[in-house]
Amino acid sequence: MQIYLVLALLFSIGVAVFAVQNASRVEITLFFWQLKNISLVVVIFGSALIGALAAGLFGVVKQLKLRKMLKQYKSQAETLETEVGFLQRKLNDLQSNGTGQESEESGNQ
Repeated sequence: MQIYLVLALLFSIGVAVFAVQNASRVEITLFFWQLKNISLVVVIFGSALIGALAAGLFGVVKQLKLRKMLKQYKSQAETLETEVGFLQRKLNDLQSNGTGQESEESGNQ
């Protein structure tokens, strides 16, 4: 986990250095939306922020799916453990009944 934090920090420093070295003014056009004379630093940081938010959102969605699956698996495990306990008791009853019948049969002979 710490390696990801270190890598994220190094990436952030790299983006910051890149942005500061490219501080010229640019024009941005996206479909019908247009920004004139905006600093490239703002564009770079904004893009990095949007990318980080998108990655975080995907991570949260994946985490929620994993939690849901874990909850289902825990429920399934509890059901199976209950079934195993029931079958174990049934087996023990059958074995004890079978042993009792064998003793009676041996005594009759």
